[in-house]
Amino acid sequence: MAYATGSDAVIKIGSDTLTQCSAFSIDKTVDNAETSAIGTTSKTFVNTLDSWTGSLELFYDESDTATAAILTAAVGNSAAVSVSFYYEGTAAGVDKYLTGNGLISGISWTGEANGVFTASVTITGTGTLTEATAS
Repeated sequence: MAYATGSDAVIKIGSDTLTQCSAFSIDKTVDNAETSAIGTTSKTFVNTLDSWTGSLELFYDESDTATAAILTAAVGNSAAVSVSFYYEGTAAGVDKYLTGNGLISGISWTGEANGVFTASVTITGTGTLTEATAS
């Protein structure tokens, strides 16, 4: 069995690759509505709406224009950005990735004496997160 590793991953905002991304996560949830009838002894549910969020851990490098653009312009911007999480790599016709539109809903900056300047970026999905094959 072949495992995807973090070194295979590629993150894109639009068509720009984030070269300074050190980690990412994606969370997808589905809301449930209770459908239990009176007189039953067990609850039943149906799925309703799904949603997703993502987070990126970035090293700040002002020469990396894709990373700089997301960090300086996107927070509070009402326009959604296209984000693609290539978790297997980018081999055409082979590797899978997750893609969707999302709003940059937060940035947390971190600096320390014995480290590089970093930013944690939070993305709130707007619409469906889909799986696709790299082309």
